[in-house]
Formats: sequence, C-alpha cells, structure tokens
Amino acid sequence: MNHLSIIILVLTLSSCANIAQGLIAPNMCKKCEVYLEDTEEVIETFEGCGSSNVRLEEEAKVAAYDYIKSNNDIDVAVRCETWRQEPEGETE
Repeated sequence: MNHLSIIILVLTLSSCANIAQGLIAPNMCKKCEVYLEDTEEVIETFEGCGSSNVRLEEEAKVAAYDYIKSNNDIDVAVRCETWRQEPEGETE
C-alpha cells in the first residue's frame, strides 16, 4: 500500500469517528484545560459537544507538551470534565 492510500485511510477513519461520536452521543460535552499546577492558572481551554469533543483530551495534552517545551516549565497538567447537555428545545 502506498503512502497516499494510507493517508486517505487514516482520514476516512478519523472522519468516521467524528460522525459516529456525533450520532451516538450528540449531547455529550467535554472540557479540557491546560493549567499550571502551582497557581491553578488556566493556560488554554478546549471544549466541545458531540462530534466536536472527539480527541479534545489529546489536543490538550499536545498543547501542554508544547507549553512545557517552549517555557521549560514542567509544572503543567491537563484536567478534563464531561457532562450531558440537554437537547435544545426540551425543558422539564
């Protein structure tokens, strides 16, 4: 298999994961924060619901790694929380 076929396969599987996440759990939301452990200062926030929350934690970890490399500060961590958002138009 050549390189172009592998790239197309990876992109297709990635797109399928996003679509599946949006269909299976459209109301599941996630928020990940990259923060300094000693001060609790948030450096960057990643947030999304449904298919937009796919790989948020991985993106936050990459951002934390980039911060560590560029600032030589290893006191960085990632925290994530998930919740279910009520569908629009539905009230109790």
